[in-house]
Amino acid sequence: MKKTTTYSLLILLFAIISLSSLNSCVNAKKLTYFNNIVRDSTSIVPVNKLETIIAKNDLLSINISTPDVATTSMLNSQFAVNGDGQGGASGYLVDEKGVVKLPLIGVVNAAGLTKSQLATTITNVILSKKIAIDPIVNIRIINFKITVLGEVTHPGVFPAPNERMTLPEALGMAGDLSPYGKRNNVLLIREVEGKRIYKRFSLNKDQLFDQEIYNLQNQDIIYVEPNNARAATGDRTTQLLPVFFSVVSLLLVIYTQFIR
Repeated sequence: MKKTTTYSLLILLFAIISLSSLNSCVNAKKLTYFNNIVRDSTSIVPVNKLETIIAKNDLLSINISTPDVATTSMLNSQFAVNGDGQGGASGYLVDEKGVVKLPLIGVVNAAGLTKSQLATTITNVILSKKIAIDPIVNIRIINFKITVLGEVTHPGVFPAPNERMTLPEALGMAGDLSPYGKRNNVLLIREVEGKRIYKRFSLNKDQLFDQEIYNLQNQDIIYVEPNNARAATGDRTTQLLPVFFSVVSLLLVIYTQFIR
């Protein structure tokens, strides 16, 4: 009888340890990125840079150069009228109508265009109005930023002075995901032509290399949801389970020693 009891208790102890080990293995797998990429494999995928689309409330730096110094000075006047109707040298604000107001040139539609498309539009207006010949237009987005929220080490708003940020770069700036972040269900929020779109993707797969996800757009928001483990940290019962199993294991060991 004693041998049977001892044998049963040992099996129970082994089962508890096995379940704990199995749970650890599963959690480790969930924390790993790119699980579907085969080891020692090589694949060649063309990388196309996704051009940033200018949107409402973007702040643009527009510099125009021409052969005539006086004309160039007027086109780049520090008292240029911004999209909100106010003067300033910080840049041109794309207003709620999607336009910018430029000295000598007037109102130009900007929202929905790439920087190169807007530069071409401004060039054509200058030529059609005979303001100058051979104009060169350079455009930058001054307020390019990405917001990373949720279960990351350092959530926040991250500016990109070079007007380009990839998803891995944004997550790296945020200190990567915490162990409590859902890597298989990350949310990307983006505004396109006045509409808010949502894209869910998994970091456990190579899905993040999809062009529209990998190359972030200005004012994109990345949200990392908390997993069940995070919710469990607030559950008193779940917090006490490891202690309970430890005590049970200890008592089983002590009991088996006494009944020998």
